[in-house]
Amino acid sequence: MSKILMLKFVDGTSKECEVTGREMGGDDVYYMPFSSLELGRVAWNNNDTYMNHYVEVCELGADFVVVEVYNWRGNKMGVPYKLYAGDKKGGSYYFGEWSYSYSVSLEWSEMK
Repeated sequence: MSKILMLKFVDGTSKECEVTGREMGGDDVYYMPFSSLELGRVAWNNNDTYMNHYVEVCELGADFVVVEVYNWRGNKMGVPYKLYAGDKKGGSYYFGEWSYSYSVSLEWSEMK
């Protein structure tokens, strides 16, 4: 097995149902190989039409990436994140009764 460096993005929502008390929402997880990253908005390999947040690559280096995270309305979420292998950044906030969260990381993944 070999390892490949991946940009990982977790787009999360949650809310407690008033009727059942069960947690609604959940996390959507997206991966992109570091070698496939380009400047601009990341085009994830799966359908990202309904994402609550999106990621833009601002700078690429040999061993790092600088990204910015935006909400679905195009508002920047915090500052640019400079990520090296093993780094993870993110945030969360409430809008109405829903909780929204995101995390972006650069991690090694096993490839078969």
